Amino acid sequence: MVKVEVVMDDRALLARAMLNLRLIKLSWALFFILIGVSWILESLSQLGSTQKWALIYAGSGVILLLLNLLRYIFKIPASRFTTGLGFLGVLMGVANYYAPDSISIWAAAILIIGFSMLLGALKR
Repeated sequence: MVKVEVVMDDRALLARAMLNLRLIKLSWALFFILIGVSWILESLSQLGSTQKWALIYAGSGVILLLLNLLRYIFKIPASRFTTGLGFLGVLMGVANYYAPDSISIWAAAILIIGFSMLLGALKR
């Protein structure tokens, strides 16, 4: 059996890097829009403080998950760290909406970092 290795040229690598940069910029733009909308809704008394943070956590998580989904679709390596943070954000947003002040964001972040380090060590 013959083994074939596909090698990308410099132009293809540069195009992939530029696409990744555009996806990151798009994610940041969506994040700032999310923050602005949540602050405006809070100032108009449409959202309470707890609901605002639930929206920010969940929205940020969804943005990170979509970023990594698009990376996967375009065959760009996805970041396990931002994927974990995305799941954490969605989890924290839902938890803060239904049970405010129940879970500390810092405790959950430390937990996710610990699990990602553990998985990284076990994978090698």
